[in-house]
Amino acid sequence: SEAEYTVLIVDDESEMRELHKLFLMHGGFNVAEAENGKQAMQLLNEGEQQVDAILSDIVMPEMDGYEFCSAVKGQESTRDIPFIFISSLASLEEKSKGYSYGADDYIIKPLEAEELGLKIKNLIRRRESNSELSKQVIESRDAAMQIMNFYSDLGQILEFYKASVGVDSIEELADLLFGVTKGFGLHCSLQVHANSEVLNFGDEGEISPLEANVIELARQKERFYSFGSRLVINYEKFSFLVKNMPVENEERMGVLRDSLGVLCNAIEAKLGSLIAESLVAKKSEIAGIVQQVLQQTQVTFAVIEKENVNAIESLSGDIEESFLSLGLTEEQEENIRAVVEVCTQKVNVAFERGKALNAMFDEIRGKLGEIQGPAN
Repeated sequence: SEAEYTVLIVDDESEMRELHKLFLMHGGFNVAEAENGKQAMQLLNEGEQQVDAILSDIVMPEMDGYEFCSAVKGQESTRDIPFIFISSLASLEEKSKGYSYGADDYIIKPLEAEELGLKIKNLIRRRESNSELSKQVIESRDAAMQIMNFYSDLGQILEFYKASVGVDSIEELADLLFGVTKGFGLHCSLQVHANSEVLNFGDEGEISPLEANVIELARQKERFYSFGSRLVINYEKFSFLVKNMPVENEERMGVLRDSLGVLCNAIEAKLGSLIAESLVAKKSEIAGIVQQVLQQTQVTFAVIEKENVNAIESLSGDIEESFLSLGLTEEQEENIRAVVEVCTQKVNVAFERGKALNAMFDEIRGKLGEIQGPAN
């Protein structure tokens, strides 16, 4: 209702103020009064009373209507208040001058109560409508900015997806990630849980043991865990710490959470591939080492086998030669030859087992070669 609205009457003539006051109160408006522009500005700036419209004379002492209108329209806190000039000056020049100072309407004296009330109501409603429209425009603009920011972020994330295809190590992936987050204006750290290892990376170099411990403890929390301006995003293979989320800007923070969620999905996928490749590489490396050891063992075994054969043959020859000088009976010589023959047979059995062992070595080396894959 009109009683909810207050109109400020500014006129140096008390009789005119009383007349206008009667008109307005009859129309259901609340009324505030001032004798001139200076007094009116003081009342407006004190802000103790809400003013929804201003009704002002032009010719006044200290600050006339034009100066007063200019002051009202030049001040952010009052510029939207509907301003109406009331004057007996009816020329086009005077009206044009009033509009040039920012007035919303110009009413010629003498006033008609009904016309005055109608004009004031229309101006106030227009102001409220414009205010609501401005609010909607601001909300639409903010929503559009959020969408633009999100798509701008997505553009960088798309580049991350493309570049990550050629990444061969977790270290390279971390560097690529920090390139994107620096573009977002964020300072971040990454903790990767790769098999039995915990790897820590910071966008400015190594991170402190305390920071690493905080990230590890935060892994026990939910997917998005916030404390102060910090945010930890937890995935199976990694935790990602953002140290400077814009907590003072809720809209930007919401967009960043969405963008970082998309980015972290990409990181998780690529990390899975890199960790699997790393595990295969480690198995291949271990297989290569074992294969080298087996090969060296085989070579050493072959050398020992050859030396044993030579030793047996040399022993047989030496014994035959010693028979000439020892003066043994034929029976004693046969007994010694029999002993040497038994030893030779046992050595031959051991050699045969050695050949079987060599075959096993060859089979193991073949399987290790399969694990390693084709040589580059």
